[in-house]
Amino acid sequence: MTSDTGHRDPSPAQDIYKWKALVTVALGTIMATMDASITNIAFPVLTKVFKADLTTVVWVTVAYVLVSTSTMLIIGKIGDLMGRKRIYALGMGIFTLGLLACSMAHTIEQLIFFRALQAIGAAMTVSTSTAIVTEAFPTNEVGKGIGFLGMSVSLGFIIGPILGGFLLDWLDWRSIFYVRAPAGFAGFILALFLLKMDQVRKGGIKLDLMGTLTSSAGIFLFVFGVSQIRRHGLTSPWVHLTVGLGLVFIILFILIERQAKEPIVDLALFKNKVFSSAMWALLLTFVAAPPYILVMPFYLIQGRLMNPAQAGMLMAVTSMVTMVIGPLSGALSDRYGPFKFSAIGAGAIGASYCLMFAFDVNTPLTFIIPVLLLLGIGIGSFHPSNNSIIMGSVTRARLGTASALIATQRQVGIAVGMAVTGTFFSARMIVHKAMLHQEGVLEASAESLSIPPAFHDVLILAVSLQCIVFLLCFGRGRKAASRAGKVIKGEG
Repeated sequence: MTSDTGHRDPSPAQDIYKWKALVTVALGTIMATMDASITNIAFPVLTKVFKADLTTVVWVTVAYVLVSTSTMLIIGKIGDLMGRKRIYALGMGIFTLGLLACSMAHTIEQLIFFRALQAIGAAMTVSTSTAIVTEAFPTNEVGKGIGFLGMSVSLGFIIGPILGGFLLDWLDWRSIFYVRAPAGFAGFILALFLLKMDQVRKGGIKLDLMGTLTSSAGIFLFVFGVSQIRRHGLTSPWVHLTVGLGLVFIILFILIERQAKEPIVDLALFKNKVFSSAMWALLLTFVAAPPYILVMPFYLIQGRLMNPAQAGMLMAVTSMVTMVIGPLSGALSDRYGPFKFSAIGAGAIGASYCLMFAFDVNTPLTFIIPVLLLLGIGIGSFHPSNNSIIMGSVTRARLGTASALIATQRQVGIAVGMAVTGTFFSARMIVHKAMLHQEGVLEASAESLSIPPAFHDVLILAVSLQCIVFLLCFGRGRKAASRAGKVIKGEG
């Protein structure tokens, strides 16, 4: 755990404050996670309203992801220096103003610009949220706090498409933005009055300018490049150029940080094997997730011919289970240690992916639902405990940086996974359709019948990555148990 956690000793005042902080941050987290799904569902409407093609409209989300991802690290560092309450509250204010601005956009270009503005606010809230909860909860309850925070993530993902669907049916596209503005304003007020003011570091605020520029440019170009794989293909020179430039800037960032007096990311953190293995496990888990996030809707809607509402309700099973398991897993990890539960969660996620190999066009729901339940148990067990390990491996002065790294890993991991999975899935569908045509299957049937085998192909990558995650979790758990045994015997 952190070496300076005395400030988080339990007390009556601290016990009350931890729940105030959690409620405040959870509201912002729900708003941020809801944002992607509620906006994406409006794409068909936006293409008609603005008379724009889909490749232009998707920038409403792409711009949001690029700006938020590329600014999280520097914002996390600023939070460590200036105080996380200031950054979080300002972020909620900017996010809410962004919602209002989006609702008043008259062109698609204006909407994309306002979404980029909104993304800055989202980055400020998301990159500081885990640090605020970690600092508010006593050391022996951090897992429980992070578990409840994870519950708000699941709630946002559930509410987003449902609320978006109703608003688009009842009102117009602008409503998906302005209807959420009062909640954003409430979150801003709660942050001002309920969160404790942090101490500003003495000696002034000094930022590593070159580190800021290279980290932001590197992450922006890399995420943008991988997001273009689905459109241009893996062999595209444009993809190679943007991804390559992104990697060059990231390498420059690492070289600069090694010499910087006030680095954006203290690379010494990664010398801690527990911290670095938890970070790698987090990244690989998100890279492995898109076969479920991206391909499962195709399997349910086009493969099994469900309507979108039925598919959405079925996929919500996983999020609902995660909401229940997350806080429970977090509390148990506080009591029995987070290493076991991260390994159990990683194993359950991997097992659910393995069971998905049995999914075909005739698989009964009585088999599908338990698999989705198992996936929810795995997600709910892994993330609170793994994030608790990450946050418990750094000092108070680095909590904001660690929180921002968690958020950045999530965004980058999903972006990479979506690009690779989408490209591979599309390519394998073409191959399987051709094979079905050779067997005499009609075009209409071949379309749906090619989805399950293509789904199975992308699951190979997900299972392989999740096996690595399990080994990382299992290995660090054994090392932790070994160290504890030595201490008990008087050898440590």
